[in-house]
Formats: sequence, C-alpha cells, structure tokens
Amino acid sequence: MIVLLRSTDGNPDSRLEKYVNALEFANCPYLEFCWDRKGKFEDTDRIFFYKKRALYGNGWGNLKGLLGFDLFLIKKLFKYRKKYSIIHACDFDTVLPAMIMKLFFRKKVIYDIFDWYVDSRELGFSFIRYFILLIESINLKFSDITIICEEERKKQLCVVPRKLWILPNIPNLGNSSFPESQSKSKQINISYVGVFAKHRGIEKILKLVANHPSKYKLDMAGFGELEPMVKSAAEDSSNIVYHGSVKYTDGLSIMSGSDIILAIYEKTIPNHIYAAPNKYYEGLCLGIPILTTMGTYVGTKTNAKSTGFSIGETYEEMEVFFKSVTNEELKLRGKNAFEEWNSKYKAYIDQFMNEKYLPFIYRN
Repeated sequence: MIVLLRSTDGNPDSRLEKYVNALEFANCPYLEFCWDRKGKFEDTDRIFFYKKRALYGNGWGNLKGLLGFDLFLIKKLFKYRKKYSIIHACDFDTVLPAMIMKLFFRKKVIYDIFDWYVDSRELGFSFIRYFILLIESINLKFSDITIICEEERKKQLCVVPRKLWILPNIPNLGNSSFPESQSKSKQINISYVGVFAKHRGIEKILKLVANHPSKYKLDMAGFGELEPMVKSAAEDSSNIVYHGSVKYTDGLSIMSGSDIILAIYEKTIPNHIYAAPNKYYEGLCLGIPILTTMGTYVGTKTNAKSTGFSIGETYEEMEVFFKSVTNEELKLRGKNAFEEWNSKYKAYIDQFMNEKYLPFIYRN
C-alpha cells in the first residue's frame, strides 16, 4: 500500500488525481492524508482530513496550522504504519513526517515537488531561506524517488537527488480529445481556472474585462486569497462569471468554451520563471491558446511552437495585446496547440504510470 500526503484538500488537484486514477485503475490500495482548510469534506475509508481552518496564501499566518497538520500526519502515518510501505509526499509541506517514518520504520519515500518551496515564497536571501535549503538537501539525498514537473526545474534543486523522474503537468485524459473553442460570441471569451493567487495577472484581467463589457467575457473558477476580489468583480460586472471551486473535468469544460486561457506568471516570484502550469498542457489538449508571461520557460515554449502568446507584465501590455489580437490568430494558435498535443503529449501520462510509478510500487 502507498500513502499520499497533500497540504490541500485535494479537491480538485489535477496532479494528485493523476496518481490516484492510476492506482485505482491498477487496483492498487492507497490512503490519502490531506488538509481540509474550509471544513467541506468528510473522511472516507481512503481519505482522511485534517480539519483546522486556514486561508490559502496566508504565509506565516498558517505556520501554527502547518505544524498541527504535520503532527496530524505523523499520528496517522504511525497508526497505519503496518499497512503501507511507501509514502508519496507532495511538496515541502508534507515531506518531514515522511522522512521521520523513513528514519524510524524504513518506509520508502517519493518526494514530489509541485513547487520548489524557497522560490515560490517571498523569502529573499534570508536565514530562513538557507535553513530550508539545508533541509531540502537532506530531503533530496534521502528520498528514494524525487519527482519534478519539468526538465528545466533541475536548475532549482540544491543537490542532485538519489533518483529523479520528470512528470509534466499533463492532463490524464486517455484517448479523449477536445475540439477547438466552441465560442460563438462576438466577444473574446477568456478563462482562468486555478488558484486565485497574486502575481498571476488576475487583478489586471478583472480590471480589463470590467472596463470593456462589450468586448470581453471572463470565466473564473478556483479558490485562493483573491477569491473575495473575484466574487466582487463578478457581482459588479455581467461579463465576469465566477464558477466557484469546480471539479477538474468541469474546469476543462469551462476552458474548452473559451477563446484564450489566462496563464500569467509574473516574474516577481522567482519560481514563476520555472512555471510548469497545468494550463500550458491543458491548452494544448483543448486546442485553446494560452496567454502567458514573456521571459518564463512556459513563455519560451509557447512562443517556440506558436501555441499561444506571451506578453510583458504591465496592465498596459495586457490591454494592448487584447486590443490587437484577432479571432483568426486565436484559432490558428489553437490549431497549433492541438497538433502539438497529439504529436508529443497524448500518451505521456499512461507511459509514466505504467513504466515507472506503478512498477516501483509493486516492487516495494
């Protein structure tokens, strides 16, 4: 048996769902220990939740809750220690309890780095940053497997891991395929599905769409620290629709009905240079171009295959882009995106799970 650890409720969590789907398809037993910060979910026979209320993106305000969550993980991991042999720790938030169980009970550890911790927080060059990097070096050296989401992210790692796998944030849709945008509106339909965090262009797109009600329509789905701003904008503007937090498949449906997907990653956050967003691959799969940030790795990949657009980080640059882009350009970039999906990524997830992930679990 394998235990998966995640410091969110995992509903939705497209990357976590890939592993769960693979385990269920292979009839491989598993448990999940997650943090339900809004108190929305009940425990099941496979998923157990830590119930401490907390906000996403609250920084040091979540420290007490995080310590409590780690204690919850240690207790659960100890309680079920005779039932599992592998711990799959998602991100730095969950790896310490996994390492404790490895040290005392010889459990195998998969350390899955969704986001490199010190670059995804505004830590600067502080003592705290260097202390965390010291801990990370231990994590990487002693984890049995380390997983990152892009080849380029090797540059972030402070030491060479014992064994490294690459799993991009590719949708796991099997043989499913999606047509190009079904939008028939004269407006440009923009979608954003994901975490409502700062430095993602959310404030700018809300302002732009609200200022041009006849030109643009915006569909927003997700959760996070900017959720009150998104809700307020939707209440004030008829061309902004807030769908709340939705299932992954519903999020894909929202994006498939748009003309362009917002995937901005402002470089004020160092980790954003290495951004490996689900939206890049979802755009390819859906045949919808993305709008991302110039000077990031995702921007470089988008430009290389003309599967979307990249712009600068100011409101003015966003406004100029939307004023100048044509429906013909959007459709052409969407066609390029779908061709890239079919030629390179469609079978990637199944191959990864069947050739690496599941064999490792069965061997241990």
